[in-house]
Amino acid sequence: MLAATVHVVLRFARAYLTPYLPWYVGGVLALAATNWIAVTIPRVLAEAIDTLMLGDPNGIVYGLAGHIALLGLAVMVTRSVSRIAFFTPGRLVEAQVKTDLFNRLLRHQPTFYADWPTGDLVSRTSSDVNFVRLLAGFGALQVCNATLAIALVATQMVNIAPGLAIWVVLPVALGLAFALLFIRRMFQLVHEMQAALAALSDLILSSYQGVATIQAFNAGDAFYDRFEKHNQQHLRASLLRAQMRAAIGPVLALTGSLNVFLLLYLGGPMAIRGEISAGELIAFTMLIAYVSGPLRSISFLLAIFKQSQAAIERVNEIMDPEIERPDLPNPIAASAEAPHITVDGLSFSYPEAPEDQVLSDVTVDIPAHSTLGIFGPTGSGKTTLLRCIARLYNPDSPSVRFDGTDVREIDLDGLREQIAYVPQRAFLFSESVRHNILLGTEDNGRLDKVIELAALGPDIAALPNGLDTEVGETGVMLSGGQRQRTALARGLVRPHGLLILDDVLSAVDHKTEAQLLASMRSSAKRPTTIIVANRISALAHADQIVVLEEGRVTAIGPHDQLIHTPGIYRDTWDRQREGEQP
Repeated sequence: MLAATVHVVLRFARAYLTPYLPWYVGGVLALAATNWIAVTIPRVLAEAIDTLMLGDPNGIVYGLAGHIALLGLAVMVTRSVSRIAFFTPGRLVEAQVKTDLFNRLLRHQPTFYADWPTGDLVSRTSSDVNFVRLLAGFGALQVCNATLAIALVATQMVNIAPGLAIWVVLPVALGLAFALLFIRRMFQLVHEMQAALAALSDLILSSYQGVATIQAFNAGDAFYDRFEKHNQQHLRASLLRAQMRAAIGPVLALTGSLNVFLLLYLGGPMAIRGEISAGELIAFTMLIAYVSGPLRSISFLLAIFKQSQAAIERVNEIMDPEIERPDLPNPIAASAEAPHITVDGLSFSYPEAPEDQVLSDVTVDIPAHSTLGIFGPTGSGKTTLLRCIARLYNPDSPSVRFDGTDVREIDLDGLREQIAYVPQRAFLFSESVRHNILLGTEDNGRLDKVIELAALGPDIAALPNGLDTEVGETGVMLSGGQRQRTALARGLVRPHGLLILDDVLSAVDHKTEAQLLASMRSSAKRPTTIIVANRISALAHADQIVVLEEGRVTAIGPHDQLIHTPGIYRDTWDRQREGEQP
């Protein structure tokens, strides 16, 4: 178990601590100086005491007192330097780990988020990263400090009286052996505690998000019971871990008391016999007192190491899964132009239900700069087809190609930069309307234009602060249609070679729809466009339309052809046209 701990910690150290090696070297040197000075003070004090006992006719003790004062001042300076040298990398490592985690989470695809509760991810990126920081800063400091303190104190004791030093060190070795017996169980408890905390975080987060539903159905007691269950699991693991630390701490403290007992029992007679001086006996006492602090910290240090090991393993579970295909270490760069997309025999099942095939042998060719419409009843696989094209899910075979290249071989970040995907369900951040539309991109004069295209102008004018109005959590201040049109404006404002609209035009009226579609067709740099819609008027302008039923293509062609071909498309067109007549 100890070997596994060391392996995990060393792997983390190679990845994150190596760049800060100069800081740690400086910190170790400062700690070495601190401990060397600290263990030197008892030797100088011993000399001063022995000098006073001899009468000190020459006033040597005053010089020794000044020497001790200077040494004490030096300890203050070097100890401060050591803490700065260790704690600074700890904070920098924390920032780097959080940055890497965030970047990794941005690259993960929906299959990952389907398996990982949001609360668990929050726990890993907050409390677990805090333990990583403790390991990189405070933990590293304490390891070096305890090692140097014990080594230098033992050296000084051996220099004074080797035989007495062996007896004094023996209880320390026994105490450490006792502490090691508890490591395995402590590791298990730390895992249980962090897993319970993750479950608790996920429950709290989901409760906050659904508080209106909880209140509407008077389900507060049920959620409180669930909270109490997870809370008790976390409390149980925390108390057991605290009990183990409480058992280890007194044992290590007892070793200090045994040291003093052995020193008086064995060292007292030695001083009487003249084998050591009174000053050296006092120096031994001071050295034991000095090393007792690092000894007592060992139990806390063991807890930090076990928690840090568990935290690193939990963080690695997010960092390690590969997004790209394992056999493609060097993905192909994405093109900046509108792509020619080929879907050839695409079949797809979601990982959580591999036996249920959502798409079956779908084939369609989408020339660059053209518009494809997708129509079909609910559950026919329309959104799934879009997700495979946009590589939100990886197809199982090279059945989706961009300009002849397997979409799975294209650099994922570059691919996402070229795609503007507006999903069915719009998600808005708790920021202003302006920030939700731009979402990190520059305005470049396009903001006003896309607001007009998405028919948001009157709505924004009615908001208290216009574009700078905060929309609240998930856009709660806006209506469903306003949220969808804000998401539509977000998709249009970004430079893109492929525009994917998943049934978003239902949020605008027919006049606005016609205006928007006409503007998209007349664009000087027209992207390849894919539109899913249940309102056929939104698809009539498309170069070709694919009709999906139960995951299969049942018809394909332009609007004028499909409305004269028997099938669901013509039937829906007739019903919708009759509904529009006065």
